[in-house]
Amino acid sequence: MKSLTALKRLGVLTALCAAAAAAHADLPINLSLNFDNVTSGSKADDALFGVGASFVHFANPDLFDDLDAYGNPTGTTHWGDATATYGPVTVLASSVAVSGANVLSNGHQPILIQFTGGPVDLYSFSVQQDKSGFGNPQTNGSRLDFLDAAGHVIDGASVFYTQYANMGLTISANGVSGVSGILLSGGVDYDNLNITTVSAVPEPASVALLLGGLGLVAVVARKRRSVV
Repeated sequence: MKSLTALKRLGVLTALCAAAAAAHADLPINLSLNFDNVTSGSKADDALFGVGASFVHFANPDLFDDLDAYGNPTGTTHWGDATATYGPVTVLASSVAVSGANVLSNGHQPILIQFTGGPVDLYSFSVQQDKSGFGNPQTNGSRLDFLDAAGHVIDGASVFYTQYANMGLTISANGVSGVSGILLSGGVDYDNLNITTVSAVPEPASVALLLGGLGLVAVVARKRRSVV
């Protein structure tokens, strides 16, 4: 009976080890959207149904104060989901869509793409701004930002570009790790979104812990058979 109890405990340990290892694996995403799979006026999240991207969310963002342990502002900020305040990001019919009839729109305000299942490692990302030729006229005055789990911009990963007069401009980036959100600049609508992630291998420590747990289970099982 003691051997059986020990075996059960080790089984639980092994399951926990496996869960720990799995927690380090990125969510597999291979998403390609032109937003023509839903009707104009739909929530942008509706375009994700049936395309294997239930852990992706289009959010209406805002900047929030970072707080210390006592709830006081630290002087820094982070991006977060303010959809409940400002309303959802939508899909709208547009004469300046790059392909098809619809665009991803937030009233020319920023759009936050969130990965709700945890940080991912991006293999590639691209999106096209609309063909209006409008937007921020400042040279390299717009930016594509990648956010960490706390909503802070990941250093060195931002892409700077010029919106104005760049009709249908493709904005892209490759090889960004630990991404929990992607922030699209306001000023234009967007089309032809593509996101591909890398499926990460569990960290060596997690693998070692998992194999160690399996080894202990095997030893207990052998001992149990020997005393039967």
